[in-house]
Amino acid sequence: MFAARFAILALLTFLAGANAGCPTCQEIFEVGDEVYILTNCMRSGDASGYTVCIYQSSLNDDEAECEYNKDGVLVVGDSVCPKISVVDPSELGL
Repeated sequence: MFAARFAILALLTFLAGANAGCPTCQEIFEVGDEVYILTNCMRSGDASGYTVCIYQSSLNDDEAECEYNKDGVLVVGDSVCPKISVVDPSELGL
């Protein structure tokens, strides 16, 4: 049982790392003097292409959760979330 939990945790950690599976999420964004850094992302497994990007504030423990469609347009999220996620086109395979 412990081994199964460890394997699942290791897989989740690997999948969540380094923006590899979530090209819709930009690495950082700024709101005034505050910088938000990408800490996690999750993609939907279906054709909708929705991505949830979770950011941590550089000034405090605030988190921002932003959900984008496959085109990088904000669908729902905290007030600090960028309305459009600006990413490097090479990350999208364009």
